[in-house]
Amino acid sequence: MVTSPDSRRAVLSVFGASLALLSLAEAGSRRFAYSYETTTMPRGAMELETTLTWKTDVAEEPGLEEYDLRHEFEFGVTDRLQMAFYFADWSIDNGGEGGKGGTDFQGVAVEAIYNLTDPNTSPFGSALYGEVAAGEGTLGLEGKLLLQKNVGAWMFVYNIGGEVEWEDSYHEKNGELFQTLGASYQLNPSWSVGVEALHEVAVPEVSEIAESHVFAGPNFSWRNRCYSLAVAGLWELTSLDGEPDFQLRTIFSFSF
Repeated sequence: MVTSPDSRRAVLSVFGASLALLSLAEAGSRRFAYSYETTTMPRGAMELETTLTWKTDVAEEPGLEEYDLRHEFEFGVTDRLQMAFYFADWSIDNGGEGGKGGTDFQGVAVEAIYNLTDPNTSPFGSALYGEVAAGEGTLGLEGKLLLQKNVGAWMFVYNIGGEVEWEDSYHEKNGELFQTLGASYQLNPSWSVGVEALHEVAVPEVSEIAESHVFAGPNFSWRNRCYSLAVAGLWELTSLDGEPDFQLRTIFSFSF
């Protein structure tokens, strides 16, 4: 894989800053980077969360690297309802071998998760997820059904949903269907390891089913009474154009 020195330094600095904070034992129980769990924060709890997704495409665009960042403030409205405000969504890319990249501020978003059943007291956990995102001339709507099953030290999650996005000053409309699957094993109160899979289906102009992409790979998570870190690396198992060959997502959270 071809990577630039600046890109490598950016990735290392983010991971270094995250790992330097691993000194305290339990923030959120988030074990997955691409899937959501069904449990929600207790009423009055608050959390800051930063998500960094690094994507690279070796086959189609050698040297291309993209960094997507989301900065989020979460809070528990009730013991079942969790709200979040994404106050900055932005991306950076290096332009590949041509070297013409840039930074793009994509907008802000509001998210809500409502817990229907608790996986610790019910046969399985369930929750509903909704998100509204807006930027300059863009609007996005997203909905998901979240499912979770706990079996001893194992946690299994499944998310299914879709999104619609209006772009180009709301003149262009496209959609996407997706589902994620994850399994995680808790090694001790702080550390968990597992695997995740992501399946995305494009729906151009919200009128027809098009390309389908599948990604899968390992993950690990660490949590503590104030901090948590979830990391997952997914490889593309399909060979269609337009998607990264590999993507690495890191979610760092601070609870207060």
